[in-house]
Amino acid sequence: MKDSMLDPEFVKYLSTLGIGGLLAAFMFAFYRKDVQQYSQLWKSTTDQLIVIVKENTASNMKLIALIESQERNVLRKTDIEEMMDRRIGK
Repeated sequence: MKDSMLDPEFVKYLSTLGIGGLLAAFMFAFYRKDVQQYSQLWKSTTDQLIVIVKENTASNMKLIALIESQERNVLRKTDIEEMMDRRIGK
């Protein structure tokens, strides 16, 4: 884009379009630059969000594993207490 804007042939062509053509060329150049900046910003934001989602998913998986482990331990404790109660005869 920069090379084509500085190309003498392109400048010569723009001069034949008059002031309207020059204004249109500058508007296009600024619009194009704005779109490229916005696209880059969107890409970096998307990349950051993907990292956050991956980290949250990993944390959730660890939390689920801890909850399941805790539930298993509670069940084991209950089973042991019931077994002891049966042996003692309560």
